[in-house]
Amino acid sequence: MLNNRQIELLEYLKANKDTFKGKVQICAGLPFAYPRHLENNNNEGNKSTVFKNLSNDVRFINNCDDIEFIIISSNKGFKIGNPEEVENYINKRFKRDLKALKLDWNLVKKKNLDKQLKMDEEVIKEVKAYMEE
Repeated sequence: MLNNRQIELLEYLKANKDTFKGKVQICAGLPFAYPRHLENNNNEGNKSTVFKNLSNDVRFINNCDDIEFIIISSNKGFKIGNPEEVENYINKRFKRDLKALKLDWNLVKKKNLDKQLKMDEEVIKEVKAYMEE
């Protein structure tokens, strides 16, 4: 279930569907939900608590089964994607995650060469099955 701040964010992005909105723009557009003006100037960039809340809210909305919209995040900012954008976004995420998984698997194999790593057998079976697909 979404909290009030997440609902406001979703409504804001739905109202601005066609353009990416950066974190600063969202904070300016939703000053009560994301009160960046209350932070001191030492919290610039991604260290800002408000920015962390915003990123966490986007992650929560995307992970929520009850919401049919997908928020795309990129270096341009956030927006609700159309079907084509969502497909591209998901494919990029899969490619990125698969590269990371392949690296992890190679590290496990290297570690096993000299018997330095002990992993749960069930985890090893799951990873092997996934890598063989």
